[in-house]
Amino acid sequence: MKRQGIPLVMLAIGVILLAGSMGVAYSLWSETLIIDGLVVTGEVDGSWTSCICTDTPDGLDPRVNDYSPYIWPYGYPDTYERKNVGKTSCVIDKEDPRIMHLTVDNGYPSYWGNCEVHFANTGTVPVHITGYAIQPENFTLSSANGADDGAIWVRHWAGPSTGAQLEPCPAPDGFWCENSFSMQFHVEQPAEESYTYNFDVIACLSQWNESPTLAECMVAAP
Repeated sequence: MKRQGIPLVMLAIGVILLAGSMGVAYSLWSETLIIDGLVVTGEVDGSWTSCICTDTPDGLDPRVNDYSPYIWPYGYPDTYERKNVGKTSCVIDKEDPRIMHLTVDNGYPSYWGNCEVHFANTGTVPVHITGYAIQPENFTLSSANGADDGAIWVRHWAGPSTGAQLEPCPAPDGFWCENSFSMQFHVEQPAEESYTYNFDVIACLSQWNESPTLAECMVAAP
């Protein structure tokens, strides 16, 4: 007669019961190791620090060649009498010092203005000047000095060129952390009578190791 063995399941249960009766217990200890990293990012930031215009409410209107022979390329002398007619004001936005507001009041065709402006790298990382944007509030910009496709022509002159690097202020000796340039404008023939023109000037800065276009810089800026 063939002898029948003990089923495997029954044998396993028996072993567990025997271990329990003998006071033997089994447990699994485990441990996890965690690396906790901390990265504090820098800040790309800048702000306008000053703006001074050649024409003030109580001053005579400037003539082109009195200040800059470059804005008007034709070279004729300005011999007409200077009068106190138009005025230009420049204000740094109180809530966002990255924006500068310029206003041309009682301007007239061929009225010219110049504002000396300054801004500083107030962030914590070096930046370079990607470019400048002029945002008219209530008019169309002229494409060139003397062109009739807009009310006012605006551009900047001098100062570190686009791409210049600025260190965080205060910068070590021998390095730049501030930029200055001349913002000039010319009222063109299509300008309307009894009208006040407003426009904003924005300088777009990007971290020194990136090279975005001005459009990309403006989109990425908060």
